Amino acid sequence: MPGTELTPEHRAGILRNLTVAGWLLLGGPIGFLAFQIERVRGVTEQPFASVWDQRIEVLSFLMLPPNLVVLAPAAFVAAVTTWLAGRDAEIWLTTLLRLVAGVAITLAAVGVVSILSIVLRDEPGPSDIDGIFLRLGGIALAAGLALICHTADRLST
Repeated sequence: MPGTELTPEHRAGILRNLTVAGWLLLGGPIGFLAFQIERVRGVTEQPFASVWDQRIEVLSFLMLPPNLVVLAPAAFVAAVTTWLAGRDAEIWLTTLLRLVAGVAITLAAVGVVSILSIVLRDEPGPSDIDGIFLRLGGIALAAGLALICHTADRLST
């Protein structure tokens, strides 16, 4: 159809809009992360656990798969846009992709620490295995998102 050709200007506009959309989509996970960190700061001594055990527990909610899924849209938009841009990826797009990967890797590390916290408890409970499996699912999801971002980054350089 005449007039629908993908000109370099039109392609650049699409890439720019997708990059902005990726940054906006990253706002959700960053807001949730900030909310959880604020909750961690508010933890006080409890009779049944130390402050640090409670802080790890609160922070580990980030690793539950339903909570970690909020990072997926930003990861997919960043990866797809990077693949579309190829070697023409601008610094804002490259930064977005690497930041999403960094957040995913950081959340996976939080998952590992929270699993260690569960395993090293003095009095393990019957639901501990459920918590471990949920966090393992979150780690797998975070690792998958980081791998998608890493693959897109490697293909564009």
